[in-house]
Amino acid sequence: MMIMCIWKYAQTNEGFAIRPVKTLDMMIARFIASAFMHINVEKDVRAGISMMKYAINHFENFTNPYPPFFIGLFQTIISFIVEINVMIILSSMGDVLSVINKYVSLAAIVNVPRFYYNSLVDHKITSCNTVKLEVTKFRRDDPRKGAHWTLHIMRMIHKTIRMLFCTVSFYFMPFIAICLNFQFMVSVT
Repeated sequence: MMIMCIWKYAQTNEGFAIRPVKTLDMMIARFIASAFMHINVEKDVRAGISMMKYAINHFENFTNPYPPFFIGLFQTIISFIVEINVMIILSSMGDVLSVINKYVSLAAIVNVPRFYYNSLVDHKITSCNTVKLEVTKFRRDDPRKGAHWTLHIMRMIHKTIRMLFCTVSFYFMPFIAICLNFQFMVSVT
């Protein structure tokens, strides 16, 4: 919801625009903030991808494997969206101090679910963080043998997202922030 508020702000505020960098220190500030946000969000993406894989390969452990798969899918997609939005928002800042202030406030938004979870004291849901889900089925074991066709489609979704994560997001996402700045600098000049 907070990201939607940011989108609404960007859409309605006339002062919001992606600005090309004019100095090296501004480029460095945007790159470092984007890299830190990438590191901050990457663990959520990885957890979502792992959750999807576990739900697909161990579908018989669940009464209904679809909710855990889709929770992992949504966690992954939302994390990607947040990271891209942060890069766009940071690219709209005109000075280094604004980049730092926006990064700190956006990092707090990204960590809201963790703040909420850590505030739960002696709640029964906190006992699930000590549960270790054992991976007992591997690709060599053909874990989806006899599975419903929807699980095979879910596996294709999982593999596509994992491929994008491994090839683009994991290595190149912070550099996309630099390319975003140069792209707009070329189009402005």
